[in-house]
Amino acid sequence: MLEAVIKTAPNGLIILDERGIVQSFNTAAERMFGYKSHEIIGQNISLLMPSPHAKEHDGFVKRYLLTGQKNVIDIGREVMARKKNDMLFPVELAVGEVTSNGQRLFTGFISDLTEQRISQKQIAKLQSELIHVARHSAMGELASTLAHELNQPLTAIANYTLATRQLVDKIENCDQKQSVISMLDKAAAQAERAGDIIRSIRSFVKHHDNEFDWEELDEIVAEAVEIATIGTSKHQIDVRVKKDGAIPYVCLDRVQIQQVVTNLVRNAIDAVATQHGERLVKVELSRHGARSVIVRILDNGPGIAPQIQKNLFEAFNTNKPDGVGIGLAVSKTIISSHNGEIRGKNRPEGGAEFTFVLPIDSKAEEIG
Repeated sequence: MLEAVIKTAPNGLIILDERGIVQSFNTAAERMFGYKSHEIIGQNISLLMPSPHAKEHDGFVKRYLLTGQKNVIDIGREVMARKKNDMLFPVELAVGEVTSNGQRLFTGFISDLTEQRISQKQIAKLQSELIHVARHSAMGELASTLAHELNQPLTAIANYTLATRQLVDKIENCDQKQSVISMLDKAAAQAERAGDIIRSIRSFVKHHDNEFDWEELDEIVAEAVEIATIGTSKHQIDVRVKKDGAIPYVCLDRVQIQQVVTNLVRNAIDAVATQHGERLVKVELSRHGARSVIVRILDNGPGIAPQIQKNLFEAFNTNKPDGVGIGLAVSKTIISSHNGEIRGKNRPEGGAEFTFVLPIDSKAEEIG
């Protein structure tokens, strides 16, 4: 019965004596190596090994018999084996040890890994193709992101430049010259900010770490609100910024958080721009528990449309005629990368409310 089990085992089974001489060679091993059992029984097992392992095998066995140190016994591993036609192929080898009638024998259980390796290569190729497709898709989304995110600073540059040209024609005193210089400085700052956004997105695509540092959140919010309100004076929108108590320094990426605030405030401004009567946008900062801060952006506009509320932070989800629906998706990604949370809802009294919470020291350990 034992002989029948060995002969019909689905994996290769080879039995050796202490000298490394083959004592048994089952049918699966015959198929695997191309030898008939009578061709291999009585031969040294090194016949089935590629160089240099074939020359080293007898030394390994002698070392084990002298020291008892197990380097291969009871340990499965992947190795290369050699067929009768000298072709090499990968196998998984597990070696056991038995004693029968005072004789020490070694059993080798062998599985051919050729098909598995072929499958692995096919899977790797498929994964590579999927990654290639994903990169093309990501590049398309990146282009949309750039178009949306750069629109605001570039609009600011255009407005500042236009205002500067109008002032140039009317310069008569030093005060007006200083105004021109101030406008040009602001235009240059916005151009630099546009470059920062591109570098930040490029870093995100390349999976580089963001530039986290300890920053004054109220200062960042004030700058973002100033940017978002450029060109909105004609709509007579009342934008109020309120800070509730002292706001601690927060560890964050300045450019990215400024983008989130700019996006949310700009969305609120767009929502109230066509309102009749009072047009109000409020930005509020406060502590949120012991270890976090919260920023709220509230408006008295029509609120969040039902058709986009369910998937509010998904890309390309918008009800704006000229919108691409990427701003909130980008904002969520940024806040998530800061270990924060962002939410949006309709207010009971009318209008919309967006809030995001940032832990004070979300990346403190990383920057020391």
